[in-house]
Amino acid sequence: MILEINRRNVEPDLVVLEMKGRITLGRESQRLEGMIRDLLNEKVTRVVLDITGVDYADSAGLGILTFCHATMKKAGGALRFANPSSRVAELFHFTLLEKIFSIHPTVEDACKDFTIPL
Repeated sequence: MILEINRRNVEPDLVVLEMKGRITLGRESQRLEGMIRDLLNEKVTRVVLDITGVDYADSAGLGILTFCHATMKKAGGALRFANPSSRVAELFHFTLLEKIFSIHPTVEDACKDFTIPL
């Protein structure tokens, strides 16, 4: 399944990107990198990736997620992950990305986390 990404504005500088499909090597997944850069250009500094609908990620996909996380952080923003499937959560665990990423059980929890000082 091709990766679908839908944008939902929550607050002026808080956006939820709802993702569905597979995060793998390819143009569709790389589109996420461009969306993150576009959000930063719009002065959006808080982004939640709702990965509820992501059922698979390969090493290139994990690289894209890591790049997006680093890009947001470097620009003074922050990226949160919400509701990974068990398969994606296992990948985060085995690759130790769970120690780097801020992962939450729901989108609401991820949004609330932005009110807590980092």
